[in-house]
Amino acid sequence: MCGICGFYDRRKDAIRSEAELLRMGETIRHRGPDSHGSTLHGSAGLHSRRLSIIDVQGGDQPIFSADGNVAVVFNGEIFNFQELRRDLEARGHRFRTRSDTEVLVYLYLEHGPEKMLPMLNGFFAFALHDLRNDLLFVARDRLGVKPLYYAEMPWGLLFGSEIKPLLCEPSLSRELDPTALLDFLTLRYIPSPSSIFARVRKLPAGHYLKYDGTSVHLHPWWDLKEFGTRSGRAEDLAEQLWELVLNSVKLRLISEVPLGAFLSGGLDSSVVVAAMHEIQGSDVIAVSVGFEGWDRSELDHAKRVARFFDVRHVTAVLRPEVLRLVDRLAYFFDEPFADPSAIPTYLLAERTRKEVTVALSGDGGDESFAGYRRYRFDHWENRVRSYLPGPLFRSLFRLAGSLYPKADFLPQPLRARSTLQNLGRDPFSAYFHSVAARSVEEARALLSPETRAAVKDYDPRDRLAAWFHRAPTDDSLARVQYLDFHSYLPDYILVKSDRATMAHSLEAREPLLDYRIVEFAASLPTDMKLRSGVGKWLLKQAARPHLPPQTIDRKKQGFHPPLRQWIDHDLRGRVESLRAPLWIDASALESRVRAHRLGLSDQSELLYQMLVLQGFERAHLEPKESTSPVGS
Repeated sequence: MCGICGFYDRRKDAIRSEAELLRMGETIRHRGPDSHGSTLHGSAGLHSRRLSIIDVQGGDQPIFSADGNVAVVFNGEIFNFQELRRDLEARGHRFRTRSDTEVLVYLYLEHGPEKMLPMLNGFFAFALHDLRNDLLFVARDRLGVKPLYYAEMPWGLLFGSEIKPLLCEPSLSRELDPTALLDFLTLRYIPSPSSIFARVRKLPAGHYLKYDGTSVHLHPWWDLKEFGTRSGRAEDLAEQLWELVLNSVKLRLISEVPLGAFLSGGLDSSVVVAAMHEIQGSDVIAVSVGFEGWDRSELDHAKRVARFFDVRHVTAVLRPEVLRLVDRLAYFFDEPFADPSAIPTYLLAERTRKEVTVALSGDGGDESFAGYRRYRFDHWENRVRSYLPGPLFRSLFRLAGSLYPKADFLPQPLRARSTLQNLGRDPFSAYFHSVAARSVEEARALLSPETRAAVKDYDPRDRLAAWFHRAPTDDSLARVQYLDFHSYLPDYILVKSDRATMAHSLEAREPLLDYRIVEFAASLPTDMKLRSGVGKWLLKQAARPHLPPQTIDRKKQGFHPPLRQWIDHDLRGRVESLRAPLWIDASALESRVRAHRLGLSDQSELLYQMLVLQGFERAHLEPKESTSPVGS
């Protein structure tokens, strides 16, 4: 696990130094505190910050081919590297290290860039420079567990695991992308390939790029292609799934440093701990945290699972210093990111790092096996929608939804406003409404007139709609899962996990995102994932022989912090002194602050987004540039 960065400078008279690479690398020291290395390799400069996990003594980067023509820097883990190495050695290649990184060099030489990537089982972002044809080859893993940013420059290309190394380059403009601001206000995050900076792009998950000094050539190399094609008895499918989970966890236990697991007490993390226990007995370290003042703590559920397996269970009850952490996270995230659960995730990672260097998590189970409540609602809405006789009835539902009160104080079954509104929408618009913080029209109204003009006719729905309609299936559940695998998972869930863990030099591994499990889950028919209103149906069947029934059958809870309490108490002083960020319409914001203060509506989410924007402004924009207008 590392952080990587570098450049390709095509100017023949350019004078570049390893000192420049070192300055870039210092900005991501937290990703790799154990060692660092650089090389000026033809037109390319490559730098690595290393968190030593495999081949601790001999795996420093960059790593070169025997003839020195190929150099690579790598962030992540290749879990099947030993199998790949044996095959490469049989083909005559000789290794000088025991690291998984060196496998990349000889896979590239043996099979070429396109054929090597599907051979890899792991999570990664790497940059490889081939001196023979002066080619830079940069790739990102299938699901986007590890990040990679790049910027095309007049003189070449910059790249890095985070945006901070790129900002070390004086000639890179910090001009903001106004469409990304609209994305952020609408979705709470900024989807790939955009970033908050107009000149910086994200390499999308499952993509690679080639750069030869002329232009970036971007290529997808993996995608989910088969949905609902698998058949069989539920008992047999459950056994197959459990074997996949066991194998995935076993691969992810490879480490030369202390390793443990996050244990929330929910199904996914409990499945991971159960598999770890089956493989290595009670020699498992599980870490759980609770938080003072939260009435939805899962700590007791985590303790039940830990006792069931008799593992070493590290627990802590923490009080988040929310005011400090909002600004702290702004530095590590580089872009505005408004999921308040990033705060408890950051604190969980901080506590876990005191025990281990590697932690297995349950991320990915909800996306693959339909665990989110919104999947159940969307599936039900689509069934009802299919029976509606025509546009007239949909119009009636829209009208009923607009008239129905927004009754958050009522029991869940009586909060029908969103459901009625969604029944009046087409399937994509209904799902977008479920995942968005607010409508695009409301978000646009929050922008300052200058920013609104710069946004022009851009619509955040279009990018997500393209994925929705590109899904290779007509099944309504599979279609929204496909959308989430290309947006919500890589750009929201996995961004949160990566930044929160790497801020503490902690490697997180996600067994349920092994591509074989993801593809297996996608191939299941809908009723194997969602049955009788219960999500993760087959995963629960697979886990029943291995977990306490209370863990399997209890209602999904989630890691939701008390945002309203934070806004009204912990962050009250900051909110009261809140000024509208440069890109926000001051009067529009003030009216919402006033409505919140008077108790007319809960504006906690918007206020948190404004505080996040302010934190970003402080952390990443120079004073003279933070008062510049947003460009187009």
